[in-house]
Amino acid sequence: MTRLTPNAAAERSGQSRATITRAIAAGELAATKHRSRWSIDLDDLDRWTAQRPVSAGRGADGRFRKGKIPAAPQMPPRAAESAAEGRNGSDVVRDRLEALEALCGALRAEIEDLRGQVRELTAGGASLPAASAPGHKRRLWPFSAKP
Repeated sequence: MTRLTPNAAAERSGQSRATITRAIAAGELAATKHRSRWSIDLDDLDRWTAQRPVSAGRGADGRFRKGKIPAAPQMPPRAAESAAEGRNGSDVVRDRLEALEALCGALRAEIEDLRGQVRELTAGGASLPAASAPGHKRRLWPFSAKP
């Protein structure tokens, strides 16, 4: 049974020492304290690391690692992906084209709605406040102005 310090646990898991300490304080990571020093079991650390979601951060090698980017759920798969699944290529292209056309239609409708709102605001007499006269110098500290 191998025991680690919070610094060693941070290096092994790719997290910061503060994250390890917060997890211990919150009770998420099991650890024992002996003479003012934390001791973390290697199995508990591995279990805690596996339960944490994958996110961007630095790995044990110090390099920046990224989480996986989820695929867009509303778009049909690409032709190469569907060929592996056994679907016909033309069906996939047609499905993708229909999805993109629907997206374009929705965006065009939104643009027209926004243009209508702009027309309403400009026709309604909503105007910007008048700018101050350029000849008047505004002082930063009014009490320091000389009469």
